[in-house]
Amino acid sequence: MLKRNYKHIATALLMLPVIGLASCSGGNAERSADKAYAAALKDSIRNIQAEIDSCDRNLDILRDNQDVWLRDFTTVANSREAAPYMIYTPFKEKYPPTETGLIARLAENGQLELIASLRGARFDQIAVTADMETVTSDVVSPDQALNYFADGLNTVMFTGPKADMIGHLIADNELNPITVSFINGKPVKAMKLPEEYSKMISTTFGLYNTQKQIAALERRVPMLHRKIDLLRSHLDKTEQRDSTDNR
Repeated sequence: MLKRNYKHIATALLMLPVIGLASCSGGNAERSADKAYAAALKDSIRNIQAEIDSCDRNLDILRDNQDVWLRDFTTVANSREAAPYMIYTPFKEKYPPTETGLIARLAENGQLELIASLRGARFDQIAVTADMETVTSDVVSPDQALNYFADGLNTVMFTGPKADMIGHLIADNELNPITVSFINGKPVKAMKLPEEYSKMISTTFGLYNTQKQIAALERRVPMLHRKIDLLRSHLDKTEQRDSTDNR
C-alpha cells in the first residue's frame, strides 16, 4: 500500500513540469497573437490615414475647380420659380425657354435638371444620341409641374440618374454632333443640338459632377476618421493587455 502511494506521488511530480510548459506555451501563443493583431491594426490605421490624406488633396483640387466653374454661373431667384437655381450665365435670358431646345440648370440642392421644350407637339420623354451611343430619359407624365403645355410649347423637366447619364453623354461629346429626339410613345421630332447648347450643358454637368465628388469626399473623410478612432481603441486595449501580461 505504501509503495502504491509513493508511485502515485512520483507520477504527479513528473507531470508538473509538463503542465508548466504547456501553460507557458499557451501564454506565448496568446502574446504572439496579440502582437500580430496589433501590427495588423497599425497597418490598417496607416492605410486609412493615407486615404484621408489623398481625400484631402483631392478635395483641395476639386474645390479649386469648383471655384473656376462657378465664375460662369448665375444664381436666379424670382417669383416665377418655386426655388432659386443656378444657370450658365450666357443662357440666363434664355430661360424659361420659349422655343424648341434643351437647357440644363442646377437646383437649389445642387441636383442637375434638364429642361426640354418642344413647340407644336406633346412629348414626355427624350433620347440623346452622340458618337453611336443613345441615352433615353425616364417618362415624365403631364402634371402641370414637371410636364406642362402653354402657348403652344410643351416643357418637360428631367432629373435623376438617367438625366445625369444624358448630361454625361453630352459632356463627353461636346465637340461631336448630338441629336435630341422628343418622344411621345414614339419619336415626334428630332433636332441637332446647337454647339452653344452642347457647351452650356457640358459646363453645367462639369460643375454638377465636381460638386457631387466634393460632397462624396466630405462624407467619406469623417467616416474614415471614425474608423481610425475605432481601430485605435482596439489597438490600445490590445497593447494594454500585452503590457499587463508582461509584468
